[in-house]
Amino acid sequence: MVEGLGARIQSCQEASPMPDRNIRSRRNAPGSKFPRELTAGWSKPSSKFVGEMVWGIQASQDGKRSEIARSRQEEIPRIQTADRLSRNRSAEGREEHRAERLAERGSRGVERNTVLGLDRSEVRKEYAPKRESLDPGWEGSAGEVPAGYWLCSVTAAAVEGSEVPPLPQELVAARGEGLVSANAAIVAAVDGVRRFAPGRGIWTVDRGGDRKKLREPLLEKKPRCGIRSRGQRAVIHRRQPLTVRRRSARCRWRYPARMVGSEDGPEKRYELR
Repeated sequence: MVEGLGARIQSCQEASPMPDRNIRSRRNAPGSKFPRELTAGWSKPSSKFVGEMVWGIQASQDGKRSEIARSRQEEIPRIQTADRLSRNRSAEGREEHRAERLAERGSRGVERNTVLGLDRSEVRKEYAPKRESLDPGWEGSAGEVPAGYWLCSVTAAAVEGSEVPPLPQELVAARGEGLVSANAAIVAAVDGVRRFAPGRGIWTVDRGGDRKKLREPLLEKKPRCGIRSRGQRAVIHRRQPLTVRRRSARCRWRYPARMVGSEDGPEKRYELR
C-alpha cells in the first residue's frame, strides 16, 4: 500500500544492532508517494505528520501513540514526541479532504470486476468505559454487545493478483451531538468510491446490508452487487410476498463450486451452488 516504505522498514528491523543515527536518517527520509498524494495541498506540518504516522505505525507494528513515539527515537523526551503527534492528530478540517483523496487514489485500481467488500465491523472499547460517544453494538462472532465504535470500511480485491488498493475506512461514533449514524457513514463511503469509479466494481455486503436504510440507497444507482440476506426478509415476486429463503429455493442454480475448509478438525469438502 505504501510504495517504497516497506523495504526500508524491513531492512531497519532486520539489521541488529543498528546505530540510532541510521534509524533517525531513515525516519527523516523523504516520504513515500502515497503520503504525498494523500496530503497534496495541505500545510507542510500536516503533510509531515502523516508521513511520521505512516512510518511509525509500520516501524512499531502498533497503532498506539506511545509505541509510534518510541519507534521515532527522536532526540527529545518521548512524551514530547507523543504530545506533538496528538496535537497534529486533533487538528480540524482535514478529515473530509483525506477521505476524498483516499477514494480518488484508491479508485484508480478498481476495474470492472474488482470486488468491493463493504463491511461494518466494530472496535471494542470494553476497558475504556469513560471514552466519549461509546455505542453498544452487536458482535456476532462473540455473541456479545460490547461498547465501542463502528468501523466502516471498503476493501477492494482484484479477481487476479494480490493488490489491495487503499479505500475509505472510517471509525464512526454513532452517539453524541452532531454525530452521524452508521448507516449514513456507510452510504457516504459508497458514494465516495462511486464518484471516482462510476460503473466499476462489484459491491458485496454481508448480513445487515439488506435492511431498508441501506438497501435502498445502495440499489438506487443500480450497481452490480450481492447482498447477503438473513433469509427471513420478505421480497415481492410476481406481486406475492415471499421470504428470501423460500424465493431462493425456487431458483435454478447454474454456478456450482467446490471448497475445502476446516474448523478445529479435519478438512471438509463443500459443494456450493
